[in-house]
Amino acid sequence: MKRMVLFLMASLMAVTLPAQKYAVVDSEKILESLPEYTSAQEQISRLQEQYQQKLQEEYTRLEEIFQKYQTEKGNLNTQQRKMREQQILDREKEVKAMQEQYFGQEGTMAKASETLFKPIQERLQEAIKYIADKNGYSLVLDVSAGMGIVHYGPEIDISPLVKDRLEQVR
Repeated sequence: MKRMVLFLMASLMAVTLPAQKYAVVDSEKILESLPEYTSAQEQISRLQEQYQQKLQEEYTRLEEIFQKYQTEKGNLNTQQRKMREQQILDREKEVKAMQEQYFGQEGTMAKASETLFKPIQERLQEAIKYIADKNGYSLVLDVSAGMGIVHYGPEIDISPLVKDRLEQVR
């Protein structure tokens, strides 16, 4: 009797649970199709090249100062050597601080990336949410985010719908 009751309860629960719909999206492919994303990537690339060139110039100057010191070291007294060595070390710290300022976690490049990409990412998330809500998807997985998805059928890929939505709300 207990088995019969448990079986009936399990059957009723299975019937009352709504079917869940799943979908996948390839956000990387979608982003690459957006002109504003490509433009942001180009801006970041130009900025990176500019800062990299500036740093390279600073490191070249530092190397020249060091080579000049190496050449003149024999003609300097102990106090002069210590002073020049300290100047070189101070200059090296300045250049490393500049590198951190440009490329560090809180640096100019990180802030520029956030400023340029965050609004685009937010629009993408809003479009995915809109499509998911409109079509009743309870779960949307991003196949470009390295989630470990090995296979999916193209019928559950909502990337084209998300692209269309992004074009509609421009």
